[in-house]
Amino acid sequence: EQYARIADGTFEDMYIGDYWTINGTTYLIAAFNYYYNTGDTRLITNHITLVPAGHLYMHRMNPTNTAEGGYVGSEMYTTGLDQAKTKIHADFSGHVITHRRYLCNAVADGQASGGAWFDSDVELMNEVMALGSVVNGAGGLYNIGAEKSQLPLFALRPDLLTIRAATCWLRDVCSATHFAYLHGTGYTGAYGAGIVIGVRPVFSISA
Repeated sequence: EQYARIADGTFEDMYIGDYWTINGTTYLIAAFNYYYNTGDTRLITNHITLVPAGHLYMHRMNPTNTAEGGYVGSEMYTTGLDQAKTKIHADFSGHVITHRRYLCNAVADGQASGGAWFDSDVELMNEVMALGSVVNGAGGLYNIGAEKSQLPLFALRPDLLTIRAATCWLRDVCSATHFAYLHGTGYTGAYGAGIVIGVRPVFSISA
């Protein structure tokens, strides 16, 4: 019944901050139709965007402290999200949407310098999605892409953004060696890419 309400775009009896707990993980409703009409191939599927209530596991962005190749060139992007993708696709089998996101794929002079559209299902959040603004990221458009507004969940419930159990990665390039993070105590900063911290991805589901 809930999937039917997602499909027709009414989202009846579902609200920002509502959640499902599936196989031990709590998933929070973060936005309705956040990506609608975005992408070089336009997304016109009604959907709900979700984030886990906490980090799923710990991982590094890269084996060494480098941001070369940007987010798309990182170990996190190529293999580090595999565990999250496996779990999320199992928990919402057949309902996780793949759509087009604009992601950073180049770094020059210590900032994101290039990007492209990629097929995408599960990714790290950027600073704007989490915090509502750019704080440490360097490279503007290439870090932000089409995800240019704060997720309503965190605008309405900022307490649900801060996870005291773990510091978590954000995908923004901050320098030639650093990516952004959100600290477990609430502040934000940049860590060398080789640091191992939490993975708290964002994804969307449809009928």
